Amino acid sequence: MSNKDGISGSSEDKVIRVPIGSVIPGMMTARDVYARNDQLILSCNTVLDAGMITKLMFYAIESISVYEINRDENKESIFSNKVKKSLEFREFKKSYDVAVEDGKTIMNDLIECRGKKNTSLLVRNIQDIIGNCSSNINVFQMLHCIRDYDDPTYMHSVNVGIICHVFAEWLHMTDEEKEILTLSGMLHDIGKIKIPKAIINKPEKLTKEEYEIIKTHPFIGYQILTNNDMDDRIRMAALSHHERYDGKGYPGGLVGNEINYFPMIVAIADVYEAMTSNRVYRAAVCPFDVIQQFEQDGLQQYAPQYLVPLLERIVETYIHQTVRLSNDMMGEIIMVNQHALSKPIIKVKSDLLDLSIHRNIKIDAVL
Repeated sequence: MSNKDGISGSSEDKVIRVPIGSVIPGMMTARDVYARNDQLILSCNTVLDAGMITKLMFYAIESISVYEINRDENKESIFSNKVKKSLEFREFKKSYDVAVEDGKTIMNDLIECRGKKNTSLLVRNIQDIIGNCSSNINVFQMLHCIRDYDDPTYMHSVNVGIICHVFAEWLHMTDEEKEILTLSGMLHDIGKIKIPKAIINKPEKLTKEEYEIIKTHPFIGYQILTNNDMDDRIRMAALSHHERYDGKGYPGGLVGNEINYFPMIVAIADVYEAMTSNRVYRAAVCPFDVIQQFEQDGLQQYAPQYLVPLLERIVETYIHQTVRLSNDMMGEIIMVNQHALSKPIIKVKSDLLDLSIHRNIKIDAVL
């Protein structure tokens, strides 16, 4: 039975509001979930799986109503534990902690108009972090094993800076462009520091007024960076990283090539990081679920000339990695399907399994 609010189930079922970072597979929606444009994303009484959670994150849903369930604490994967025990991760984490603390200091200095001279340190810190990884695949693996900090804005900024640095290498940018894109990723959310934490960290659905306040952070960031005479590409990344190729972003509702390529690349890194990063209450979402979501909905929202090659390179980093499939088989990724990036070819024992043909099977986890 459903009431007028769309809640189903018995009167004994307890409905709770859960921030998207705390949603885990197996939870059931207690209300219909809508995007900002009133598009229905998930219906009431939907049992959530990893792909659905990825979709909610893709559409920037802050929180949803679910029925409370009894569960054990979410266990970390064997893969995550293996990575965390490695010397490489310990060195990575040491450099990462320095980058977060320096980032916090320098961003607050920028807000007070006294920090531009220190921004080169942000780039060096990112370079040190990447230098502690033997390959780009390891960069992403390490990021997946990092847990939340007390203030997630600074952690997110470092993560996006790291991803932007890797993206710049993949796009064969010059050293100067690579530095600018890395700083663009690091500083894209600086305006959020000025938004009240009660709104930023609110677990319940934001009111219309609160959402309008959140939407001011790109312009606040742009003003902060302008006051510090930062490079125009860095300022535009702060201003335009929520613009979307189809014109449905903010603050300007820009369309297509009206969006500069630096903020567009930062936007891709921003969303990819938010969807794949580890959180206290959930493990990182499988990268192939994220890639599938980008394939389904991303080409309308992001410039294909940047999105497609970046997704291809992300998938290529997982070649020869062991994966667990949704049918509980284990296999090795051996080839990328160019027209179905989230559905590579898997070697299972002596057989080859083309997931673009066997579309009922997907990658559940990278091991």
